[in-house]
Parts: sequence; structure tokens; C-alpha cells
Amino acid sequence: MIREFLRRLQLIVKNEPFVTMIRVAQEDPEIKAWLTGILSLDNFNRKSAVNTLLEQLILEKAPSEFISAVESLRDDQVAHRALEILTKGKSDLG
Repeated sequence: MIREFLRRLQLIVKNEPFVTMIRVAQEDPEIKAWLTGILSLDNFNRKSAVNTLLEQLILEKAPSEFISAVESLRDDQVAHRALEILTKGKSDLG
């Protein structure tokens, strides 16, 4: 039981920037519209848009945690889950 708790705690800490990004999008309609627009693209175009965004973030010296959160949107499953959370109003980020 303690091992499972520690494993889940480690996952939460590792994913905190991503969770924060999704929560901000849930609270801000403009950010939500922008992020769901990217997440609604087909896989190829979403990855292309994310890569372009990452280049901009790196040039602007964005915090590495935010860059990592955006990088996770390249993963098809992560992107589809994020879109589901944002469009269906689910708040379960686990």
C-alpha cells in the first residue's frame, strides 16, 4: 500500500506542470480555446503546431517545466486525454 502511494505521488509530482497547464486552460476561456484548437488538430498537424510552439518557447526562454508540459502534447494519448478533459468538463487529471 505504501509503495503504491509513493508511486502515485511520484507521478503527480512529475506531471504537476502538465496538470497546472490543463487547470489554467479550464479556468481561462481564451487559453482553453487556444489549447483545444491545437489539440483538435489531426495528429500530424498537432505535433507540427506543438513543435512550432516549443521553438518559440525555447527562444523566449520559457520555464523548463512549462516546456516539458507542452512537449507532452506531442504524445497522441496525452493529447487526446487533455482534449477530453477540456471539452467534456472532466476534472479528473489522474
